[in-house]
Amino acid sequence: MNTYHPQTSPRLCDHVAITLLLTLLFLTACARTVPQDTSMDVPKGQPMQRFTVLTYNTLHGLEPSGLTVKASESKDVRQARLDLQFEQLSKVRPEVILLQEVNPLPETADAYVEAMKRFGLQYSQVHQADACGVRLGPLAVVSGLNNGLAVLAKAPLRVRKLKGLKLSGGFGGCRDFTGLQTGELRYALIAEIENPDTGKKLLAVSLHLHSGIERTAFFVRKINEAVEEGRVRREDFEDIVAAMEKVQERRRGEIRVLVGEIQKRYAQGRYLGVIVGGDFNFEPDDPEYRELEQAGLKDTYTIAHSESEVYSLDPEHNAIAREGLRQVPSSLRAAIKRLPESQQEKILSGYQRGISEARRVDFLFLMRKGNETPQGCFRQELFGRPSTVSMESASDHYGVLDTYIADPGQC
Repeated sequence: MNTYHPQTSPRLCDHVAITLLLTLLFLTACARTVPQDTSMDVPKGQPMQRFTVLTYNTLHGLEPSGLTVKASESKDVRQARLDLQFEQLSKVRPEVILLQEVNPLPETADAYVEAMKRFGLQYSQVHQADACGVRLGPLAVVSGLNNGLAVLAKAPLRVRKLKGLKLSGGFGGCRDFTGLQTGELRYALIAEIENPDTGKKLLAVSLHLHSGIERTAFFVRKINEAVEEGRVRREDFEDIVAAMEKVQERRRGEIRVLVGEIQKRYAQGRYLGVIVGGDFNFEPDDPEYRELEQAGLKDTYTIAHSESEVYSLDPEHNAIAREGLRQVPSSLRAAIKRLPESQQEKILSGYQRGISEARRVDFLFLMRKGNETPQGCFRQELFGRPSTVSMESASDHYGVLDTYIADPGQC
């Protein structure tokens, strides 16, 4: 993975564009005044000095159990995790928060808003369920399951839900109090963020793409290397590669649906830009990543100054993520079932070693316009890492936090 160096980066124009976008939209928030000359539509007042956007997979605390799901933690443990998340959010105070694995909806999305009130912060939220089972009001086949996405905006910003866009999953769908889910569904929550002091708007998207087999590009590369070196037979791994490519193709299909929708809305000309954040379940070397870049979305990590690698999934340092290594995707088990048991064990062992490595799977992407010279700087860092305040993790993922700073002297 390449580390961004501001002094030598060929992507200066992207850096320029993002800072301009945020400056135009949010950094000109002004005090309301009595209009004296309606021909002069120029905002007045002092600009904000910082603007932050966070994407964060909060961990739903569920695990599959046959045809249903069950809680993977006690109520006390779950509440302790949520309380820690609330405390951490209150310290960072992002202007826009993109959440995944919020369960159950709408109650838990409301809980974030209420918790922030206790810290003196005013947020509003919109949400979209993406895993609901079969439910009709209080009647549900899987009680306590209505997992999904949320977008929160801090006052004075306003948030409005535009669409819960189904990205994949075929028949069925999820809403707040009704749902019919016959297989895995994936959604993107598309919201409009408005600064009422300037009237400027942007699109904010929270999503969680298909998971399946992890580190697909990494393992396909390793398999090809082993075949070329004569250590394994290609025919023994054809089913595994096919299963991995199927996972990738589903995510690429989800990306195409998303890109088509946001390009259509963006082309209407009402928005200064689009921020897309979430758990993408791929890495920068994967074809899904390149698909987004080719569609005009830029990974903000590549246009920001980061003091270190932003590994949002880090089993070495995150105990909750480390516990998840025990889980092996059913699609991988199915792909190796014809192999001798000894070889299956080697493959599963290698798979778990591979997914134990720290990596970037949570991103903030930007679609923007403009190329004027910036006045400030842009930074990206992890959210929710253990600290002197708490050595515990509040989720199996760390969040990704983007900060725009207007004063270059504070960068």
